[in-house]
Amino acid sequence: MAKENRVGVSIRRTASEVKTYRRWMRLLPICITISVILLIIGYIVAFLYTKYGAFTVMVNKFDSNKYALTLSESPSFDYFSSRLNAEIAESITNISGSSIPDWVDNVDGEHNGENYIAYTFYCTNGGKKTVTYTYDLYITNMTYEVEKAVRVRLYVDGEYTDYAHARTDGVNGPEPGTTAFQSGNTIVKKTIRHFRPGDKTKFTVVIWLEGDDPDCVDKIIGGIFKIDMRISVDSEESNSEQT
Repeated sequence: MAKENRVGVSIRRTASEVKTYRRWMRLLPICITISVILLIIGYIVAFLYTKYGAFTVMVNKFDSNKYALTLSESPSFDYFSSRLNAEIAESITNISGSSIPDWVDNVDGEHNGENYIAYTFYCTNGGKKTVTYTYDLYITNMTYEVEKAVRVRLYVDGEYTDYAHARTDGVNGPEPGTTAFQSGNTIVKKTIRHFRPGDKTKFTVVIWLEGDDPDCVDKIIGGIFKIDMRISVDSEESNSEQT
């Protein structure tokens, strides 16, 4: 009798294992499908990141007769758009900001150098009204804390400012010779007033890893850094404001 009980226990255990196996076999196709979907999503994200490059700039109010801000890589605006993309550099290593050439603001479009990214473009008011607009330069992707060693030089109509992450060595304030990122992922956000029809603003964005930054260490190797700029009309200005 005892022997029969032991056999019965063995049979029930085997049936339980079979049931578990069948359940997992039903779940396996679902798991595979989910994995494939995640891989596809990852590929699409990677593709879009590569497509839109290391820097993207976009404007609102592109198709309004009153407030038509437009972008171009050419000061003559032979070609214009509401969105421009700079090509991405496959990889860069650290350099000194002093090695960035003085003429970097004098070349239109994408003109990456050795171990730095540079892009020059123009924004014009193609509408009929004088407006106030804001440009917002912000970080969209960063890994391995690479942002702590990055420098972003922004030229606006020939005048530039170097922006950097705030110091991390316990000393309050920006890195030497720089202006600290404005807040969070915002590098700088400023307003341009009295932007009349036909007016143009010239921008040049330069990005590099600063070798003299204490945070430029081995742990940031392989890091990703991407920034975008958004240009938005804030308001129409009245005649009294224009004068």
